[in-house]
Amino acid sequence: MKQFIYLDTDMANSIIAQTDKGLVLDTVCEHEDTAGDNASKSGSVSVNGSVGGGIWKFAQAQAEMNGTGDLTFSNHSQTVLKEIATKTLHDAAFDIAYEQICKEWDTSPENADIGVFIELKSVFSFVDLEFIDSLFSGDNTFMEFMKKIEKKKIVDVSKTKISQHLNRQEQRANERQLQNHINTLTASVDKRYDDMSEIIKTMRQIIPYKRMLVSTDGFIIPLEDKYFRDNPQTMGFKHGGLVTCVGYITNVIGETATSLATDPFSQLQHIVNNALINTLHLKQKDLFVVHPIAVYYGQ
Repeated sequence: MKQFIYLDTDMANSIIAQTDKGLVLDTVCEHEDTAGDNASKSGSVSVNGSVGGGIWKFAQAQAEMNGTGDLTFSNHSQTVLKEIATKTLHDAAFDIAYEQICKEWDTSPENADIGVFIELKSVFSFVDLEFIDSLFSGDNTFMEFMKKIEKKKIVDVSKTKISQHLNRQEQRANERQLQNHINTLTASVDKRYDDMSEIIKTMRQIIPYKRMLVSTDGFIIPLEDKYFRDNPQTMGFKHGGLVTCVGYITNVIGETATSLATDPFSQLQHIVNNALINTLHLKQKDLFVVHPIAVYYGQ
């Protein structure tokens, strides 16, 4: 059973509609009873045995005929049955669409290219840019708190090492030099967090999505809030581990991806894409952008 984190029902329904020349919304089942009456009349005729021969006798026999008759009724009923059942596809729509995808495509990541459907099973980083950016914004933020903790740890460790290797007289003699060393270490903490803040702000400018999945093997999967099955604001904290993503590749950016267009807007987008590669520090030369149909746990 699948536990969906994200499901683009519009895309799943589109695939089904293209295959079936339309989208079946429901099936109908009806029950109809019909009833009616049949009538029939039956009768018998007897002749008096005293009538003689000849035509006159035939006439007399007609006069002496005895007639009896019965009128009978019979009822009949007819039942016409039609089943009415309404089913909404919901999650089952993905299974139908997935079956169609597998018939037409080899979804192995080795076949990754623009327009190709792909199935990825990996440990992704659930990235919530909006949430991470809030950690750096304003006063008394979480990152300011983390800076204080790291700086305090640097000071405590440095003083412990100094006291272990230098006596009081040596410490006083080298006090300024030792303080400069501590200042250098604490300044590196500020720089590291400042660099992180710049990376987040740069990514928010480059990527027009709040949330995404990123894998170390070169796939980035932007996510839209309306298709989440869970609160998207809890995604980065709540979800992790091995998940499956089924989607199709919409873009390839990186060293081997060159811009064929010569207009300034395309060239600018190419520069922005390369900046994203450098920002993410990926091992791969190329970054594949995947439009997800579904992200889920399980089989």
